[in-house]
Amino acid sequence: MLDIAINTVGHWPKISPRISELMRCGAELGLEVATSPVFLEALEEINLDSNSVNSQQGDLHNDPVMQAKHRRAIRASVIHWLNAMIDAPDQPVAPFSTYEAVDSTAELYQEKAAEVLRKNAHAIQDIAWQYWMKIVFQLTDDRQELQQLLELSSLSIRAFTQDSLQLGLDRLALLEIDKTGSDRETQRNLVDKIIAGETIELAAATNVLKYSLAQRHYSAIVWSEEIDTEISSLEKVAAVFQSACQQTESLKVIASPSVIWVWVSAEHTVNERLLETALAQHHHVRVSFGVGGGGAEGSGLEGSGLEGSGVEGSGVDGFRRAHLDALAAQRVLGRLKSNIQLVSYDRVRLMAFLAKDGKSIQHYSEHVLGELAQAPATVRQALHAFLECGCNATEAAKKLHTHRNTLLRRLAKAESLLPRPLAENRIQVAVALEALYWILS
Repeated sequence: MLDIAINTVGHWPKISPRISELMRCGAELGLEVATSPVFLEALEEINLDSNSVNSQQGDLHNDPVMQAKHRRAIRASVIHWLNAMIDAPDQPVAPFSTYEAVDSTAELYQEKAAEVLRKNAHAIQDIAWQYWMKIVFQLTDDRQELQQLLELSSLSIRAFTQDSLQLGLDRLALLEIDKTGSDRETQRNLVDKIIAGETIELAAATNVLKYSLAQRHYSAIVWSEEIDTEISSLEKVAAVFQSACQQTESLKVIASPSVIWVWVSAEHTVNERLLETALAQHHHVRVSFGVGGGGAEGSGLEGSGLEGSGVEGSGVDGFRRAHLDALAAQRVLGRLKSNIQLVSYDRVRLMAFLAKDGKSIQHYSEHVLGELAQAPATVRQALHAFLECGCNATEAAKKLHTHRNTLLRRLAKAESLLPRPLAENRIQVAVALEALYWILS
């Protein structure tokens, strides 16, 4: 048995060569498990579900940017501990923290960030321990060896978690010290207050933001889930969004190194073709946008402090509502794990209402569509466009840039794959096709 009490006076317990070798073998097996999709998904779910401490800031589980950052942080942390066990199983593991995730947590949760980091650390420790125990019991049948392995593992994981958490908390403290009264920080704080629904003075806010609040607004979220995306790429796309709205001025707020918020006058229709062309040159950048007055009802944000007041269109409420619509559209992509680069809230309004559980909506779609759910994309797209165009084959063919006869052949194929005749089930088929468009794209 290990003398675990020795650790309290700053020493690490000594272990036999046999226990060292078993720990090393377990860590090698752990590396295989730690990179498996099942393990990473389990860690991610536990980690993100614990972040309900500040519902006013939205549902982290559905934020694709935060999902990506925390997946990277979880993966790096677990692999760091396993590699250390392979190199020196008889020594404590040096603390490890991914500052990208810490910085994002600070941005999103602000004064609640430390609490979130603590909850995350303990949740990750719990799930990692469950998987590690399964590995340990494969290593030996000797009861004494098992006891020593479990004692050493428990000590090592707890110490590593606590030390790594402290690194993250130290990073938070530095971030707080680094905050200044710069224009950027002042603007961000004011924008946060508006989004949170706090009362502000219109003229003063307009002066600080250098952007007119007394108008109808478009709002966009420009983001990337890839760690190596340059902020300049996000800024270029944000500038294109401004141009796509036919405006010479806009408000741009760098919410994090991976996210830019944009507001611009909604005087003209958004030129989505221009945006699509720009995004084709920035494959890792994505854009969601909304318009003030569109409303957050059905967006999955009700009860979170993010729903709108119901006032139409312009002014401070429109500024806020436009952003919440863009946020709701982004979260739909997060729920459905869609790879679509450009989305408006109007385009996914139905999915925002339905897709609170991506797996359930996919199951529903496959049930309604039957074999059509697995058919070539061109067949599903033909029926999707046909229904969108009011069952007008000529208009659907134009929309798809295909010959009408080609469209009719694909429609016939789609009809043959449906479990029920289309004429008896048009609404459910349309909803199911719309869902699969976002899930499979």
